[in-house]
Amino acid sequence: MYSGVPQEERARLRRERLIEAGIDVFGRLGFAQATMRDLCAHARLSERYFYESFRNTQDVFDTVCKQLIQGLMDTIRNAITQAPLNERAMLEAGLRAFLQFMKDDPRRVQIVLIDCVWMENLKMRDGRSELLTYQHVIQTLTQGFYPQLSADIDVKLAASGLVGTAIHTAIAWSHEGFKADLESVLKHNLSAWAGLRHWMKLSTTGKNATPNQAELVAHVRNVFKTD
Repeated sequence: MYSGVPQEERARLRRERLIEAGIDVFGRLGFAQATMRDLCAHARLSERYFYESFRNTQDVFDTVCKQLIQGLMDTIRNAITQAPLNERAMLEAGLRAFLQFMKDDPRRVQIVLIDCVWMENLKMRDGRSELLTYQHVIQTLTQGFYPQLSADIDVKLAASGLVGTAIHTAIAWSHEGFKADLESVLKHNLSAWAGLRHWMKLSTTGKNATPNQAELVAHVRNVFKTD
């Protein structure tokens, strides 16, 4: 015990300080320029305590990136599951939540959309990339809305392209200091999605081309694993 705080709790708090330091240091400097000394200085901890929780700077970055991505996915999930149960409304809600999440803390753009995306692309080959989570959500939602979609459309490939569009739009927006209105940026994003939606509708066959509301509710809950 020290000042009434158990050793395990003090270690946990030091780890949290280093993670918070990581968000600020990586968000301002970028992963390539950040050093262990930068992290320790920001957290006001010695190198001894750094190695108590992390192996190296990459280890801190991976932890920070995973935490921010989880926060992003939770935000998108909440927005989509609370939106009216139709494709357009859910799409807008998810994209709006994504853009707002980045605008709320510009450091997230550098970490999640630039450095993390670059590193995650290296993991794509063995399927370990967190980016696949974004693609899986888009792919499975789309398949639920268009269960009789023509085999001519590769939904997985299309989802990858749409994720890329959202990411690069947000990066460009941040580089301009988020000057443009969020709703205006959202419309630019939706224009790319509109083309795919039109193509999907033209390529969907059968009288029961779209599922009923009960089926959609079940599908959306399954995608996001909600009750």
